Amino acid sequence: MKIIFLLSFAFLLLSCDGGLTLPPDVEPGIAGTMTVTGPWPPEDSVKTLWLFASQIFPIDSAKVVTGILDGKIVVYPSLTTSLPYNVSPQPFQMALPPSRYLYIGVLQRHGDFPFEATSYSVVGVLWDEENPSQPRTVTVHDFEVVSGISIQVDFYNLPPQPF
Repeated sequence: MKIIFLLSFAFLLLSCDGGLTLPPDVEPGIAGTMTVTGPWPPEDSVKTLWLFASQIFPIDSAKVVTGILDGKIVVYPSLTTSLPYNVSPQPFQMALPPSRYLYIGVLQRHGDFPFEATSYSVVGVLWDEENPSQPRTVTVHDFEVVSGISIQVDFYNLPPQPF
């Protein structure tokens, strides 16, 4: 009887596949570098500079506020904090919920009216290498940081504006 119990216990131990192990302690997101390729505009025209990741594309000004409020558009470092002025290259690690992000880039607020689309410009986009006229789609999975993200910013040669 003891032999059957020991054999059964040994079988159970050997057949465990780690199902009870803790998941890796990794907050999902993206990591990379934002590089400014030309001169920076005057500091007073860069009210705020954010990295953004959007699950919505194409996007228009009506979708921006609702996208931010429902978490489909995430800004980094935060709505109240800007990326530093005149720092390039600038490494980043942006926490994101697992999802498919269709539009990733850098957003500048240059106007005085934060609730008007005319106060903002997209100044850099993560482009698809195979189709350079389209934004690259990035899928973030649980416990994964997608690294190697490289966004070029040129304040004087803007990409097509979504709104």
